[in-house]
Amino acid sequence: MAESPTAFNTHTLYNHHARELRQANEAIAQTKKYLDPESPHYLPDYIGKLEAIQATDEASDEVATKIVAAKANLESYQQRAEAAQVVIDAGPVKVNELETSNNVFLSPPAKQDEYLYVLDPETCQASTINWADVCSNPGQAIVEPEVDFFQFSGKKDIELSGEHQTDAVRVWNHNVRIEGLKITDNRSYTDAHRDAIQLIPPPIHRFEDGVYIRMADQMAGAILKNTTIEGCEICAPNGPLQGIFASDGMYRDLHIRNNDITTQGSHSIAIAGLLNGGEISGNILRQTAEGAMPTITLYPARIGGNMADDGVVSILSFAENESGLVYEQVSVEGEPNRLVKADGTEVDLGVDDARHMLPDNYLKLAAGLTDFDYDTYLADYSSLTLAGYRERDPFGAQKMEEWLAQRTEEFANGREDGHPLGPISGEQQKIGERFLAPALAAMGDGTAENVRLADLEYTAIRSFSMKRLAIMQGVVEPLIDVALKNERRAQMLKFLLEPEQLNNSVRIAHIDGDTACNGSGLPVPYLKFTVFFAPGKVYTGSTNASGRIEMDELPLGPYILRLDDTAFSLAAANSPVTDLAELGTEAAGIVARSLLDDFTNKIPVIRAWLAEDAQNEINGLASIRRYLSALEVTPDSEITADMRRNCLTVLGLGVSRRDPYRRDIKMNIHCPQTNEKAGGCLFSLINWIKSLFGKR
Repeated sequence: MAESPTAFNTHTLYNHHARELRQANEAIAQTKKYLDPESPHYLPDYIGKLEAIQATDEASDEVATKIVAAKANLESYQQRAEAAQVVIDAGPVKVNELETSNNVFLSPPAKQDEYLYVLDPETCQASTINWADVCSNPGQAIVEPEVDFFQFSGKKDIELSGEHQTDAVRVWNHNVRIEGLKITDNRSYTDAHRDAIQLIPPPIHRFEDGVYIRMADQMAGAILKNTTIEGCEICAPNGPLQGIFASDGMYRDLHIRNNDITTQGSHSIAIAGLLNGGEISGNILRQTAEGAMPTITLYPARIGGNMADDGVVSILSFAENESGLVYEQVSVEGEPNRLVKADGTEVDLGVDDARHMLPDNYLKLAAGLTDFDYDTYLADYSSLTLAGYRERDPFGAQKMEEWLAQRTEEFANGREDGHPLGPISGEQQKIGERFLAPALAAMGDGTAENVRLADLEYTAIRSFSMKRLAIMQGVVEPLIDVALKNERRAQMLKFLLEPEQLNNSVRIAHIDGDTACNGSGLPVPYLKFTVFFAPGKVYTGSTNASGRIEMDELPLGPYILRLDDTAFSLAAANSPVTDLAELGTEAAGIVARSLLDDFTNKIPVIRAWLAEDAQNEINGLASIRRYLSALEVTPDSEITADMRRNCLTVLGLGVSRRDPYRRDIKMNIHCPQTNEKAGGCLFSLINWIKSLFGKR
């Protein structure tokens, strides 16, 4: 294990040494033919016969040449055998050291920032071989026994400690069991996409005349089978480490049982593309003091990732065909999953199954496919050359070149201020240089035309073409109206979707809730209001006779709700009843101005609402100022998280919701006069009486 990091080109140290032993064993087998005295091809005997002929009168120059060549070959074989024997002698010690320390799946030093351990196919298979037996009789045929599963267990503790380390363990092979591991991450960071255990399907392949032919990788929809993760402890109290995570590919017979997971992030268990045979039971998820609420979430499978603002294609349902792919219900055969909240409260935790719908965070960049024909898609992707793809999908081929040209330019030279996709990051600049520009050049010069898509070295071409081929084998769901984010999504999907698909939009969101007078606590009926989602997306409504809000067919996302009757205003729960005629103190006004500016910078819907009408800023600032003044806030006061939330409440910020995530809001109202003996808010009663006579 004294080799420099650059000496390793395998995924693990173990497989590096296993490869050396395989090669050495092969060298012994090949040289034995000429160096073994029992072999009919024993080279010293052959040389002796030639020398005997050379000593006779019948010797020729040809015999002398053969002797020289044979002696050179003998020396080469001896050197090769001696070098192989050195490896054979040292190899068992190296592999035994890794086996004893349970570091069979340890990565080489140069790769340990990317992942510490990986169960890849080559290392898994190598771990089943009795290398001591191989080395005790070198030159024999190596037997690779079939096993039911590959085990990774017994390691007491794996710690993520390096500044740039990302994943602890990657599962990249079928039939893997991980049991009893403790993964610790005490670092403090905000970086996303760091995983304790990440699942990755190995490539789909076939053998043709003994030649390995790659058909698809995880980005193209490969399927990982028969994985068990049980009895593990994952602890990341200071950072959003993702516990058990899978984002690309699909999964069958996945069992996640009795694990104890603590992390600041919400992705304690998050699996995209779980098909059938899934079990998630007996897991305990613990919320940290400052962390998000942990969840168990199932997402739809996605095809092609999102390499360079080209959008995401998610599979929401499958067509019926030979592969039989389907999102089956997940089993909870053992104990129920439990959630331990930060305050110590413990409750049962369900599985959030969102496989048949686009996740909220994907709506601004994704298209969903139903009735997806996986078999036909895979046959196309695994067989078509780039030239064949051009013929199969001329629209997509043209759009791919347009996408590559535009993104290469943007990633190299930046975007204009205010672009819907935002400024270019340093990572995107590198993607443009390393991946997009070479792919664009290959599309133009024709050098890749006769190469199968699955074999192309250009990731950008592969990922885009697999997404287009998937779209051609499914039904694109109507895009959900996401108000201010519609333009951002259009800037991505305009390359993937045809115009009619891109323009097919639906409004499916709701606002549900009840109103209450902040003084009396009674409902406020027939109160008119306006809801702003984006310029041109403004809706009006009214509470019903029971003071309830029920609106549907709305865009999905943040909104600003304002009351049309200026005698009323929004209130924070349990905030003091204030006189609406009062503007509030100057000190509160200073803090209100600062908070509104901060909200404007961070929350796009507030920024758009303020820009829509100058009066909105006046009204919004007054609402926050009145609330802060009632609390006697000054510029020296501490602005707590609750105070900020309440300021957003009085400003009218809310979020519409879709099934199955609808929930009631509670809207508190400052009324101009409260009269409990008269049956409620006096002004509300007046409005109700007016409504009876049609005088509203």
